[in-house]
Amino acid sequence: MSVSQMKLAIDDGSTNVKVSWIEHGSLKTIVSPNSFRKDWKSAALLRGQKVYNYTIGTTKYTYDATSDKALSTTHIEYQYDDLNLLAVHHALLQTGLPPQPVSIVVTLPITEYYHPDDCQKNEARIEAKRRNLTRDISLNKGELFKIVHVEVMPESLPAALSHLLNANCNEFTKSLVIDCGGTTLDMGIIVGEFDDVSAIYGNNEIGVSMVTDVARKALAAADSDSSYLVANELIKRRHDLDFVHSIVNDESKIPAILDKIETRIRELGDQVAYEAKKFAKHPNRVYLVGGGAPLIEDAIREAYATLGDRVVLIDNPQSALSREICLYHAEDTSVEIESPVLLEVGDE
Repeated sequence: MSVSQMKLAIDDGSTNVKVSWIEHGSLKTIVSPNSFRKDWKSAALLRGQKVYNYTIGTTKYTYDATSDKALSTTHIEYQYDDLNLLAVHHALLQTGLPPQPVSIVVTLPITEYYHPDDCQKNEARIEAKRRNLTRDISLNKGELFKIVHVEVMPESLPAALSHLLNANCNEFTKSLVIDCGGTTLDMGIIVGEFDDVSAIYGNNEIGVSMVTDVARKALAAADSDSSYLVANELIKRRHDLDFVHSIVNDESKIPAILDKIETRIRELGDQVAYEAKKFAKHPNRVYLVGGGAPLIEDAIREAYATLGDRVVLIDNPQSALSREICLYHAEDTSVEIESPVLLEVGDE
């Protein structure tokens, strides 16, 4: 007799992994940052603090939020390598659920999920993603989840599903979904209430990593070498001067660091707006999702100024995709949606 496994929706992005699942009638979501380096950490000094030391094949890895030796995940190969396998298993452990056999739904950027020439599924890459996440991995002095089934969906477009169903769209409404993630920019045009996907676009060279790289270099120039995770935290909390001062050693460089970050954010917004207008000149609605959505919001509103409030920044845009995928696969539609839990630096 077969036993049904718990199903979790996972948007395994290059910067953060977003996991959503339904527990006791509530939709729960956690956002787990990616920050791994090779070799293991020693045991934690503080009681109750966890150390995550993993082994894949003969290679040892550890989760390290602040190390400047953290391995880069901001490349498209991340979708099929050790770091992706690490990130998904590490995120599952952050859910608070007991390790168990699970079925997962994960994502691929549009440019990886579809062939660019005919918009058909790229079965070879979809299968490569499945195989990667069913490889062996172990946790030193700990138990991992067993991934028994992997389903793969395209990024970005499902993130706007609930909004479209509640937006009084007709069969002629064209909605542009813009997903600005850590590594990729994905866009798609949805017709009606998801009646059809009329066009897709992806760019693997535009993403928040453009800002992250500048932030890391600026921090290094201020004697403050950091991990990608800390650099991304600085971008999010750049207006929190207490936090800024806490991670920058040469405080005389703070104005220059913040100026470089703001300049790069504007450049990112301009690039995304340019690509969006080239892809979809006159949509009826625009939905912004992904971790980079708040950074590009002003540029997109300016680019589509005539749409006014029909340019929508989706609530908690970073985790919108995993939530919507989870709801899409839910058997019970009467689900209470809880706010996502963001696992910040030091919450390990």
